[in-house]
Amino acid sequence: MIRKKIIPIVIFTVFMVGCSSKADLYTINVDVASKKANGKAWDIMGGSPDIKVLIDKHPLHLSSSCRDTYRCSLNFTSKKDNWYIEIYDMDIDSDDLIGKGDCEEGDECNFGLATVRIED
Repeated sequence: MIRKKIIPIVIFTVFMVGCSSKADLYTINVDVASKKANGKAWDIMGGSPDIKVLIDKHPLHLSSSCRDTYRCSLNFTSKKDNWYIEIYDMDIDSDDLIGKGDCEEGDECNFGLATVRIED
């Protein structure tokens, strides 16, 4: 009799734990200022930045839509709803930091020369 009551409770608990650890899909939108802080262009010959995004120190898959542009959108999955974001301009010899800081889902976050929005 007790066994019949415990089994459904165990199954329900396992189901709830599994549901709560599911990763959600998010979109990060990045806008970068048209010039560096020193007034110079991001790349040689006046080119726009090649945007690289790191979330909690992990790089996102680089997309061709983030090369030579001031605006970039990428998708990622996460179990969290707040992150430490780093934005760089990728260069051949070294990457230029555009901005970094903490950002939560639904907020517009400004750090350095970047504005970041994260949506689900």
